[in-house]
Amino acid sequence: MSVVQKFSVLIATSPVVLSVGAAFFSAMAQSQPATEAEVEVIAVYGNQGDSRSATKLDLTLYETPQTVTVVSRQQMDDFSLHSVNQLLSYTPGVTVESVETDRTYYTARGFDVVNFQYDGIGVPFSSGLTNGQYDTAAFERVEVIKGAAGLVTGLANTSATVNYLRKKPTADFMAYGTLFAGSDDMLRAEGDVSGSLTDDFRARAVVAKESADSYLARKSDDNSLLYLVAEYDVSANTVLTVGHSQNKNNVDGSMSGALPLYYTDGSLTDYDVSTNTAADWAFRDTDTTESFAQLHHRLSQDWSLHLMLMQIDTKMDSELFYVYGTPERGTELGMLGNAYGYALDETQKMADLYLTGQFTLGGRQHELMLGLNYAHIDLFGQSFYDYETGYPVLGSNWAQGSTVKGVFDDTDPYGTGHKDKQIHQSAYVATRLHLTDALSVLAGARMMSVKQSGYSYGVDAATDADETVPYIGAMYQLTDNVALYSSYSEVFTPQSFVDGDFNALGVARGEHIEFGTKVSLHNGRATASAALFRADLNNVGEFAGVVNGVNTYNGLDYRSQGVEMELVGSVTDQLNLSLGYTWLDSIEGDDGSQVRTYVPRNLVKLSGVYFPQWLPALSFGASVNWQDSVYTSPEPGIDIRQNSYALLDVFVRYQLSDNVSLALNGSNVTDKKYYESLYWTQAYYGVPSQWQASVTWRY
Repeated sequence: MSVVQKFSVLIATSPVVLSVGAAFFSAMAQSQPATEAEVEVIAVYGNQGDSRSATKLDLTLYETPQTVTVVSRQQMDDFSLHSVNQLLSYTPGVTVESVETDRTYYTARGFDVVNFQYDGIGVPFSSGLTNGQYDTAAFERVEVIKGAAGLVTGLANTSATVNYLRKKPTADFMAYGTLFAGSDDMLRAEGDVSGSLTDDFRARAVVAKESADSYLARKSDDNSLLYLVAEYDVSANTVLTVGHSQNKNNVDGSMSGALPLYYTDGSLTDYDVSTNTAADWAFRDTDTTESFAQLHHRLSQDWSLHLMLMQIDTKMDSELFYVYGTPERGTELGMLGNAYGYALDETQKMADLYLTGQFTLGGRQHELMLGLNYAHIDLFGQSFYDYETGYPVLGSNWAQGSTVKGVFDDTDPYGTGHKDKQIHQSAYVATRLHLTDALSVLAGARMMSVKQSGYSYGVDAATDADETVPYIGAMYQLTDNVALYSSYSEVFTPQSFVDGDFNALGVARGEHIEFGTKVSLHNGRATASAALFRADLNNVGEFAGVVNGVNTYNGLDYRSQGVEMELVGSVTDQLNLSLGYTWLDSIEGDDGSQVRTYVPRNLVKLSGVYFPQWLPALSFGASVNWQDSVYTSPEPGIDIRQNSYALLDVFVRYQLSDNVSLALNGSNVTDKKYYESLYWTQAYYGVPSQWQASVTWRY
């Protein structure tokens, strides 16, 4: 599709939500004209207010005895963080391990992040990674709880829990629309309309449509998002919220696997950044829908009841070409191929009911939270192979995408697919006790049961587990602006993996300990924090290899320890900042050796925006993401090392009028060449220097 055709499609679709929304809210808009305060854009990084992400109690981030990192809507807009991968790449302490163009792992504090929630409810990734690209236009902010969050997620691990907080309807009318154009023929339209229809009914609609070619040969993306949400005041004490979203990610030229990292003589490869192993017929299409309902009822001045229901349906269809092997230097011969199709159908149903309130004991007021949680997961995925062609030996042109597509035969689902059914049930309780004016203690536990049945490529994968995970934390207010804290949580993660003998790997268990301090700055508009942490995990499944076509894993024992420091918020009236430094002292195996060496031991993420007093209409900012060297050892005597590097992004915005602004964004402006990840023993190159211009209209 040509640029003109793409732009025509975007222009045709982008005004839909704005025009419908404008008509939808016309009566309200006429009766409630916007004032200057109603359209003011709040430009603050992070979040200094209440957060239930870590405990479901009404605690501020400053009062929470864990490190909680927040990426605000303003930061997403400033740096054009349109996808979840882009957003998490800006999040201090988190690494985005893009092993393929459309399959991604995330890590924090040395371990994989698998717990993702929406408005505080969710279940871990069934496969440990994410497929496709999810649009961020529906999010108001994202909160990342570092370490184990056993109170809010049944399967806690020691990395982090990511909570996506969706946009909610506003009482006052607001609307905006943005058009983007950038490198690789990228075109994007985004719109958002919100307001009250009646005194007790509010609604909001968000739409995004994006299409782009790629720096990678033969690759292109076509993404869309529709998000609808409404709030109804059932009574003075009861609010009902319902919503639905659909996120589509259609990719041509999607890569399966990545590029070889070394030649047969042991020397390292060095391909062009645009090199892609995908065949010209390869594609991967992902469609995710979410439906949810939330009921919040105030029982009294001190007590509230909360009910949350959600269903997520994910469907993926793909035809891919996997290139693997070790080429010969000079000729590029020696690579093999495998053409296959893969289809995925997954449904997650979740319910969460909890009670929060305050009570008086010993002359002091304390907080209490009680809850029940239920989740049901059904997943079926199947591979389809071209048995006639088999595994062809490729020529020196293996990166040209010219392999002819074969016929993908229907096969026995048991032998060439995987089926997973999980039922999660849990009850949880937490209380914050104010023992003195300065000292508070947060204690709780989560009792859970996980039942899993199914199979994976000819091997039964069933497991049942029951566990009680305790949590305890303390906060001591040293001064009005300085607090000390500590927290402890156990870790419990059932695994569906099998070992080399096809025996179930079982449950991974461990514990997480954190000590830290938090400092409130600039009249509460910014927070600085520093934390020492240590995590011990036993029987963690690490990929070992493929045996008779089945992925097998070893159960290993790990310890991770280090330091995290952050400064987030409005540090002056003119400067918003998000600064994070993570130092992993070590990630050790049970023999004391360093493991997971693809995870950087030092990580710095800095982003900020400045509002000059001498030109109030102007704002500009920059982001620097730096990591130290990482390496992988695919076989004895071969070390693939990526040296430390930094990526620099910049932006500038100018407010033309009260309603219209222009912006220019640049990413990787120094055009650094780097691998996206060394998580696997293949890798592809990251995005080179790119630019993007946008115009935004706000009402």
